[in-house]
Amino acid sequence: MARALSVKVPTSAVIAQIEEKIAEIDLAVANYPADYQKYELELEIYKTEVATAIIKFVGENSNKIGYDHNSDIRITTNYNGRLELNFDADKIVGFPVRPVEPKKPNQSEWYGNKHINRKEVLEQNLRILKMTSQEEINASSYSSVMDLL
Repeated sequence: MARALSVKVPTSAVIAQIEEKIAEIDLAVANYPADYQKYELELEIYKTEVATAIIKFVGENSNKIGYDHNSDIRITTNYNGRLELNFDADKIVGFPVRPVEPKKPNQSEWYGNKHINRKEVLEQNLRILKMTSQEEINASSYSSVMDLL
């Protein structure tokens, strides 16, 4: 029969990890406006690069225009009469890569069945850990905090 493991984790180490994560979240919140502004500039450059790449690709490969799904450049008519031009970006050599939008820091997220704000939960756990006189906590207690770190 298997026996359960009883592991202890130093409370000071957990407190240090939580404080480090809270500082990291605060820094991300402070840097978010600048990061988002940088993303918007990169997105404008990306749009220009995409237009240039498509114009070049269509100009050099007009013989690859078709109406079937296997065509590199496919022309279709939408249900309301709009003309659509579809490309397989993987077939265009040197096609620009879209910039990644920065994630909003400290936004409420789903953890299991709870919709929580990560920083608030970390601060609550930090207050509890600072009040304890125990030098070690159970690994099961640490595992509940570990998902947030």
